[in-house]
Amino acid sequence: MSFADNLKYLMNTKGFKAVDLAKTCGLSEAAISDYLKGKKEPRGKQSIAIAKALNVSLDTLWETGFDKTSHTIKFDEKQREFFDIFDELSPALQDYLIKTAKNLLETQSEIQSEHKNNSK
Repeated sequence: MSFADNLKYLMNTKGFKAVDLAKTCGLSEAAISDYLKGKKEPRGKQSIAIAKALNVSLDTLWETGFDKTSHTIKFDEKQREFFDIFDELSPALQDYLIKTAKNLLETQSEIQSEHKNNSK
């Protein structure tokens, strides 16, 4: 998906119109229009402003991770829901969620080990 298409998708899912995004980011409506038409792409500071306004990571804005509409990687409904929630979190809360998930994996592993030992 092109940057323009991804920006349109994110704006639509977040309920932003071009004029609203321009005001929130401190960019001109003409700049946002050019990004949406694919005439230009934002540079560093502009990208950061847009990502912050849309409350997404730069990775999500630029789609450097995965294409949510791609059929090469299939996610079930729970996985999609998780990624959507994760994208909505602040970076600090994303870090906290990752740490918590790692702790849950350790706990699960310990429980499984105990269960195996008790069943012998």
